[in-house]
Amino acid sequence: MEYYRSFDQLRVTELPVLRHGFWRPWYELTDGQFSYGKLTYSGAMKRSCLLETATGSWVVKRKGWLSRKFIIEQPGGTEIGMVTPEIWSRKILAELNDGFSANFFNKKLLSRTFTWVNEQYGDMLSVQAKAFSRSRPFVVHIDTGVVNTLPHLPLLALLGINLILFKQAEAAAAT
Repeated sequence: MEYYRSFDQLRVTELPVLRHGFWRPWYELTDGQFSYGKLTYSGAMKRSCLLETATGSWVVKRKGWLSRKFIIEQPGGTEIGMVTPEIWSRKILAELNDGFSANFFNKKLLSRTFTWVNEQYGDMLSVQAKAFSRSRPFVVHIDTGVVNTLPHLPLLALLGINLILFKQAEAAAAT
């Protein structure tokens, strides 16, 4: 974790996401100079992913083979939260065990920008998917006023990227 820079030291509002590798890609959240986090998949079917930042690392995996829900765990196996996509809705609810909850959805129907929204903080960050960009598929826009007050921001940024990749894979499998 020592090679990742903390979100407290963030001075920009946009963080591009770099895609590394072709067969087993991993994604890096960076500002061009410093790395703020990393998303890697494990297993042949990409059933779980590892999110790494300066504040910690988390494993996100499905609750069961046919379940829609995702479990957020620390590497030791301690469950810290749950991610639940709503039925017949574009919203995805993330609830952590410490009482924090946020919705992840795109505000406009045909938009490629997804936003994390909390009742207390409002729009915290948004993840924009770039069309036809293989090396920089996403850009994360962060509200700098929330950076120091919200400790879950690195987790939400990487979790948002994972959820968009999941939605893209689901849409590709449906065609």
